[in-house]
Amino acid sequence: MELTVESLIGELGLELATGHDAAQAHVRWVHSTELSDPTPWLKGGEVLLTTGLQLSGPKAQREFLDRIAGHEIAALGFGTGFTHRRLPAALVTAARKRDFPLFEVPYELPFIAITERAFARLLDERYELLQRNMVGDVLSEALSGHLYPEDLQARLRPFGIGERIAVLAFRLEDASAAAAAVERLLSTERVGNLVAIRAGLLCAVVDASDPRSRGELDPVALAARIRAELLPRFGDVRAAASRPAATHSLRMSFHEARCSLEAVRLRNGNAPDVATYEDLGAFQLLLSLQDEEALSSYCRSVLGPIESGEGEYGDELVRSLDVFIENNGHWEKAAGALFCHRHTLRYRIRRIEQLTGRDFSNARDRIEFWLALRGRELAR
Repeated sequence: MELTVESLIGELGLELATGHDAAQAHVRWVHSTELSDPTPWLKGGEVLLTTGLQLSGPKAQREFLDRIAGHEIAALGFGTGFTHRRLPAALVTAARKRDFPLFEVPYELPFIAITERAFARLLDERYELLQRNMVGDVLSEALSGHLYPEDLQARLRPFGIGERIAVLAFRLEDASAAAAAVERLLSTERVGNLVAIRAGLLCAVVDASDPRSRGELDPVALAARIRAELLPRFGDVRAAASRPAATHSLRMSFHEARCSLEAVRLRNGNAPDVATYEDLGAFQLLLSLQDEEALSSYCRSVLGPIESGEGEYGDELVRSLDVFIENNGHWEKAAGALFCHRHTLRYRIRRIEQLTGRDFSNARDRIEFWLALRGRELAR
């Protein structure tokens, strides 16, 4: 669980004097100081503790508050019973104007107790991150398609996942930061889950049984609730959900959710809150192919000349092709995404045409390139 100003204050039994709206800020560290300007030694995100030894007057108190607030400090804990009997009025007023989190630390509570509590929580946070990375390995192995159904079931059972599953996928700017929030939400919903980052997406494999009705979970409704919770903190969040399916179909369920998300992205607007199999469009054709060797054979027939004809440079050509198509053939946007000059991209596309004998001005060739690129991802 992420350490925030609000959670730290709550655990210590203290109360905020100001800055309630900003108390969701993440706490990076706790630092004690009696300097009038400690900012050169701070990085931001700290809870700063002081007794105000150098803050003898209103002007000094206001300037101090403005200085640390402008340095992205998470909160200020002000120790009373030393130089000051209570929170200085000028300090409280300045903090209130900035909506800056300020709290009183009574004489009976030593600063070291706050530091130790924060340190313990931050260690727990790092441990959760380590666990999540290990969980990512479990998901990668599950998606490899190399596990027998009984082995896959055994790997997922410790996460509270039974015989039927669904996969939720979320695309947002900071997937790592949102992972803990998704785990908390699923825990609140009492849903067994495995949360990890895969292919740039924040993914949640969830048990498909509904703990409330003892029936089957509605993955779309669950994804919608999670998305609604994430939006205020993480901005633009796109979501998708697969249909409930047998656990041994995890790989297909993952691709169904991922491809649904990709399909609505290509619409250029008018996307649903949660994408589903109903939005798959042409992806449905790829997902319906049960013979992976046939799919791989098709992809090789289209992309093989690129990969084999240019050695190691072939991978760069395929990546350039993918980005060019995803940007709808827009030279400037695709070149920007690839961090290369548009003339370099034009050369690469011409080389692809030479190697494959295909023509980007031909709609059929463009469609076949797109299908092969997407199919290549499914066949891996």
